[in-house]
Amino acid sequence: MGRSGSIWRNRNFILVWGGQSVSLFGSQLTYIALLWWVLEKTGSAAVLANVAIATALPSVFIGPIAGAVIDRIDRRRVMIGMNLANGLIIGTAATLLVLGRLELWEVYLFSLLRATATLFHQPALQASIPNLVPADQLTRANSLYQIAASSAGIAGPAIGGVLVGFCGSGATMWIDAATFLLAGVSLLFASFPSPHSALPAGIRPMIADIGEGIRFIFRRHTLLYIIFLFGVVNFFLAPMNVLLPVMAKDVLHAGAKGFGLLATAISVGMLVGGLLTASVKRVSRPGLGIIWGVVTIGGALLLFSLSRHMILSMGTLVIVGAAAALTNVLSVVIFQTHAPNEMQGRVFAADQAVSSSLEPIALATIGGLLTLFTAPLLILAGGVAVGIAGLSGYFIPGMRKL
Repeated sequence: MGRSGSIWRNRNFILVWGGQSVSLFGSQLTYIALLWWVLEKTGSAAVLANVAIATALPSVFIGPIAGAVIDRIDRRRVMIGMNLANGLIIGTAATLLVLGRLELWEVYLFSLLRATATLFHQPALQASIPNLVPADQLTRANSLYQIAASSAGIAGPAIGGVLVGFCGSGATMWIDAATFLLAGVSLLFASFPSPHSALPAGIRPMIADIGEGIRFIFRRHTLLYIIFLFGVVNFFLAPMNVLLPVMAKDVLHAGAKGFGLLATAISVGMLVGGLLTASVKRVSRPGLGIIWGVVTIGGALLLFSLSRHMILSMGTLVIVGAAAALTNVLSVVIFQTHAPNEMQGRVFAADQAVSSSLEPIALATIGGLLTLFTAPLLILAGGVAVGIAGLSGYFIPGMRKL
């Protein structure tokens, strides 16, 4: 697309972004409602880990197929279909919960189905943004999506907790189902092109598409590096969900309130990072920005592991969140500008598959590691590893000049 005026006058972008923003908020409601129901029913943290594994499985096994499908058909239709599918999945789970008929195995099934729908939806959305806004507004457009996600991460859990207390988990999840339907309907009124592969339908052409995507990524060393860099970062950040309450209770002696403040600090940081990147039309050296952003995450984690004061700890986590938001936005912009649009579904699906497949491994091992090492030591080791991973970007040809 060519240059244009204010992004807020872009009707198609506002329709897509607005609908997805509402849906992101709704997803936070279900996160709290379902988490609370599982804990009440089982009292087991291991069950929550199993839900996380069920959520990650589609990325590992279906990710390459999803990317090829997204690059073959109209992405707007993919997003509409997946929003409606997610609404149906969550609505069914909510209804069973209200009727008292929801079983644990069904929670695993619904988690797997929802993750599958999201696996098709998210790369389709990311690959569609270059068709919604001109190139000089890509950073701002992706930043606005980051702002929406961060705002949902701050407000959603708090409001979700209140709604669960007043209405119950089932009714709260119905709200999420409605937000998915709203997001799907908003897309019906949006219009944008969707370049896609012209290869014929069938298993062999699909396999050819998947192979073409893999070869494309491996030939672009910078894209391959970014995908695996974010996999490493997510591997070390995923256990923070387990380590934060331990830090709050045993190290900072701040209790449940302190845990809430630490978790909120990360979301606030991501909101700040999104706002900062949204204020800039274009970053001239996004590759260098990713390198220093990841190094900053590692350094802030190291400081957090050494801190024994609540305010300082919150400050370091705000920095973690802000740097994470910056690197997220820059990586998406790089994929959108350095991969042909008809290839972007496969690139984004590969990125999502690598990150999602490593997170459950990290969550599965952190419990055992906590019996051998202290939480501060594990966070320190993670910070050092993330920092080294970021600095390695200096040795990747073209990364600093990207």
